[in-house]
Amino acid sequence: MIEIEQIRKTYDGTPALDGFTLGVERGELFGLVGENGAGKTTLIKILATLLRPTAGVARISGLDVRREARAVRGIAGYLPDVAGLYQDMRVTEFLEFFADAFRLTGSQRNVAIQRAIERAGLRERRTAFVEQLSLGMKQRLLLAKTLLHDPKVLLLDEPATGLDPLARIELRELLKQLNREGVTIFISSHILSDLEDICTRVAFIGHGRNVADAEGHTVVKLGEQTEQATACEIEVAGDADAAARAAATFAGTHVERGRSKILRIQISGGIENGSALLKYLLNAGVVVVRFDARGPGLEERYRQVFGAERK
Repeated sequence: MIEIEQIRKTYDGTPALDGFTLGVERGELFGLVGENGAGKTTLIKILATLLRPTAGVARISGLDVRREARAVRGIAGYLPDVAGLYQDMRVTEFLEFFADAFRLTGSQRNVAIQRAIERAGLRERRTAFVEQLSLGMKQRLLLAKTLLHDPKVLLLDEPATGLDPLARIELRELLKQLNREGVTIFISSHILSDLEDICTRVAFIGHGRNVADAEGHTVVKLGEQTEQATACEIEVAGDADAAARAAATFAGTHVERGRSKILRIQISGGIENGSALLKYLLNAGVVVVRFDARGPGLEERYRQVFGAERK
């Protein structure tokens, strides 16, 4: 659905993108993560046909974003990280304005507006002035505007920035629903827990290039264990320091103390080693209240990729 091949973009000779390559399948909810200045916004603007790449090729549904920009705009919806809103319009008026910008007319225009309102969950606020909306509702309105022309692909740049926890939860559920309806979603975000909740895969970008985690993956599939490592979070009763010392004697473990009675443990090998660790701790007399074993989470992978650069 989205094909990116050796994309480069320079500003006055300075590279913002330096050969980044990626493929996103139709129907995916795909995340992009990297530090500030990594090239995420530049990449999304190129896909949205707002910037022209210096070199390389990017396609959406087979359409070249540089040579077939008008056709790309017909199938892709773009939500920037900082979007403007007309505060003195009502919700419906705001969407009518942009429906005209999308050149929607007649019954098609009315249907598009009503459908966008329904999909964004704004039915109860359709007559409210934009300035009366909460930040979360304003973000829903911006998403509704982005959905007016019924795009097959959504390009979202930091859509959850500034939202409170409840608004973020609501946004995640909305994106999941759109994805279930068949919309391919490509989203960048610094909120790793949000991406881990909704994305099927995530790619790493740094200095405009693909970068790899400790296992050599530039793209990771979320929610799976690996053969190389398993992350365990353990809550214990009693002496947490003694529990940590006991865990550290198990082969292949790296133990970090979390808050209160929480231990975070990286253990080499697959999920079966997590089970063996649990048995080992119980035999050592550690009282385990909660044991959660999984493959390395997105935060751990992010530290693997970008943490070394800060040392």
